[in-house]
Parts: sequence; C-alpha cells; structure tokens
Amino acid sequence: MENQSNSVNHMAMSYGLYMGLALILNSVIFYVMGSPFAKACGYISYAIVIVGIALAMRAYRDNNTEAGVTYGRALGLGTLQSLFASLIVAFFSFVLFKLVDKTLIDKFLSFMEEQLLRNGTPDSQTETVMAMYRKVMTPLTYSLGQILGVTFMGFLFSLILAIFFKKQSTDPFHGVE
Repeated sequence: MENQSNSVNHMAMSYGLYMGLALILNSVIFYVMGSPFAKACGYISYAIVIVGIALAMRAYRDNNTEAGVTYGRALGLGTLQSLFASLIVAFFSFVLFKLVDKTLIDKFLSFMEEQLLRNGTPDSQTETVMAMYRKVMTPLTYSLGQILGVTFMGFLFSLILAIFFKKQSTDPFHGVE
C-alpha cells in the first residue's frame, strides 16, 4: 500500500513539473509577444492542464495494471499534480511581477478594468471594484491566486478525467493481507 502512495506522489511531482514548465513557457511566449493577458493564453493554459493531467493518469494507469486505479486515486493524482504545477507557476509569476517587470501589475489592473467596462459593468461599480483590487493586488497576492486557481482548475478537470482513467484491479486479492 505504501509503494502505491509513493508512486502517486512521484508521478504527481514529475508530471507537475512538466505541466508547470509548459504553463511557464506559454506565459513567456505571450509575454514576449506583448499580450500576457490574452484570452488565447488562457485557453492554451487550459489545454496544457487537461493534457498534462491526462498523460499523468494514463501513465499511472499503465504502470499499475495489477493494482488498478480507483477514481479517488486518479482524482488525487490530478489534483496533486496541479498543486505542484501551481507552485512552480506561482514562483515564476512572483519573480516576473516583482523583479522582471514591475509595471505588470498596473498592466493587469488596466486589463481588468477594460474587461469590466467591456462586459457592461456600470462605471461606479467598476471604480469600486478597481479601488479594492488596487489595494490588495501585489505580486504575492497574484502568486497566491495562481496557486489557488491552477490547483482548483486541475481539480475540476481531474473530476472529469478520472472517470476515463479509472481501472479495476486484475488481481482479485489485491489489498488483502
């Protein structure tokens, strides 16, 4: 039982690293292009998370043919993998916002204000929301938001993907001592 738990942690860390690096590469490409908050960047990030979780679940399922993979274990793998990826992305975001481009917070706030106005939010409400965001938005809070956001997104995608990657044990006595 202990070996299986360790392999989930190892698989989640390995694939979380790959997923985190892919998300960083996506962010760097859009940052260099001059549109770090583009919708396309977000859509590609979703695709990276989905593919990364699916690859990890498939690899874990293929490595544990006799033991099988329960829905809960697959869900845990995807969520833990997303957590590890989010820590890497959060560190990158903190360095980017704090050291590389200190004006990026202002650009992000301008982008948010533009989105609120484009969605038809009244001016008075937009000003209230933006005043609140200006008070709390720092590189640290943005990075913490990345941790929560990527982990939650990975959890939601794992809920769905785990359905397809669960596998019954081929050993009828697996887990019986």
